[in-house]
Amino acid sequence: MAIAPTKKGIKKKWQWFSLLGAAATIWTQTGLAAEQISLVYPPFGTFNIQVSDLATFATTGQASSDLKVLIQFLPSDQRANLREGLTTRMDLKPTTVSQFVNSPLGQSFLERIGQVIRADNDVNGGQALGEALKTAAGSPSGITLLAVLQAFPGKGVRVNGELGLKAVGAFIRAVNQQQQAQDFIKRLAQLQPRTPLPASGLYPAQKGPFQWQKQKITFTNPNRATGAIPADLYVPKGITAPAPLIVISHGLASDRRTFAYLAEHLASYGLAVLAVTHPGSDASRIGSFLSGAPLDYQGLPQDWGQRPLDLKFGVDAVATLVQKNPALKIDTNNVGLFGHSMGGFTVLAAAGGTVDWDAVKQRCLAAANDLFIFNISLPLQCRSLGLANPPSTLADPRVKSVIAVNPVSSILIGERGMANIKVPVLIVSGSKDVFAPPLEEQILPFTWLQAEPKYLAMLVPGTHFSALGVSEAGVLPVPNDLIGPNPQLAQPFFKGVSAAFFGVFNQHNEQLRPFLSQTFVSQVAQPAFQAYWVDRMNPQQLQEVLAGRIGAQPRR
Repeated sequence: MAIAPTKKGIKKKWQWFSLLGAAATIWTQTGLAAEQISLVYPPFGTFNIQVSDLATFATTGQASSDLKVLIQFLPSDQRANLREGLTTRMDLKPTTVSQFVNSPLGQSFLERIGQVIRADNDVNGGQALGEALKTAAGSPSGITLLAVLQAFPGKGVRVNGELGLKAVGAFIRAVNQQQQAQDFIKRLAQLQPRTPLPASGLYPAQKGPFQWQKQKITFTNPNRATGAIPADLYVPKGITAPAPLIVISHGLASDRRTFAYLAEHLASYGLAVLAVTHPGSDASRIGSFLSGAPLDYQGLPQDWGQRPLDLKFGVDAVATLVQKNPALKIDTNNVGLFGHSMGGFTVLAAAGGTVDWDAVKQRCLAAANDLFIFNISLPLQCRSLGLANPPSTLADPRVKSVIAVNPVSSILIGERGMANIKVPVLIVSGSKDVFAPPLEEQILPFTWLQAEPKYLAMLVPGTHFSALGVSEAGVLPVPNDLIGPNPQLAQPFFKGVSAAFFGVFNQHNEQLRPFLSQTFVSQVAQPAFQAYWVDRMNPQQLQEVLAGRIGAQPRR
């Protein structure tokens, strides 16, 4: 995802979502009512609150007796934010809200919430919530929690308190399991032998010895109807042997410029780099959507299937350039891949991670209406189900190594698919990633890998955005809480581990191997981050951790 500069106002807007989620434990998970909200929780009975009482509280700070009873159930930090949260505005255009509500992703999201929030006659409240969001977006006040409450159609709303509290309990367990897994990784990393780093020579987090030049190229994927695909090709100067080719695949709402900082750094180490813009899931398409243009949801399934092939045809295009210009020293049979988020799936699939589309369908059907699943990448992954005539193979045999940062692949590739990857793999996870949850999307898939060597690096407190550079087309106004520490502070880490990884496995430079270690990552991630590096973990170990059967001293 590409990110745009954030302001204090944007951060406040996110508080609306934060409050929304926290209050789910009682009666305001999505804050619904026309005239009255009824919290139904057998055997304790039904608790009612008038929307007019909420409006009075938002305006004056005075709480009715009924509202006081419910407020006391809120966590103390949420009580202080409740009044502000009721009236904090989200600046979203009515067309954007309408398109989201009417989209397959939006419908799926609302349908799940509607299991807890019931409309008149005790029917699923998802459709009514969607109408309330659209109405509030077109009102003078815009989307606020109070405006959505007042716009909800019908006389009253029933909140399934029992199911809601079960969902909250499941959420708490999921959070605890995330923390257990991360603590185990930390302990494993601390057991790693301390690898002495070379006292002189290359230090992969610093700029390398080569100058480079960049040229824009275009190529086509014959399976797409989007025409020319733009890419930036970075070529090191002064090299004597053909350079391995590293291909960079961006995530949703990013483009070829998002990782320009990394491409330039790798080129300074004598690596050729091809940074591709994937049509359909790039920054320009998402930016148009946020400006009111329709988003092609029918094209999203194709993006999952065609992204790995974009990389293949990009490498083919570079190979053609080399054939036409022998002075261009690039070895297109020695390819390394780097991908982020949706691009993480892209590179894992291109590296040999197979997709069993029948299994994907079964996993998605199982997750579709499960209120107790909190992996928000699943609806996006399951959009792949609309792919007609999926490619029979996505792998490229020219790939010799792969780095996947914050990848989303648990549904699409799964355990069997990950086991089919045969090249060295580095998976990078962020401990605070809410878009691609570390346990489900990186830690567990790491245990499925059979490739040797394999590495898992965890950046603390890394987020889904820690790896990103500044893109000229940054389009998503992400709140500061979700960005985490300034991503520029993480760039030495990503530069260093990438240059070392590709240096060892594509350039066969053994002098860089000591940098693939806990010693190096703990050093290069500071001061804003801590980093942990492990090279082994199996599914059985992880299950024992989650069950509480492995404590502070993991078995080697």
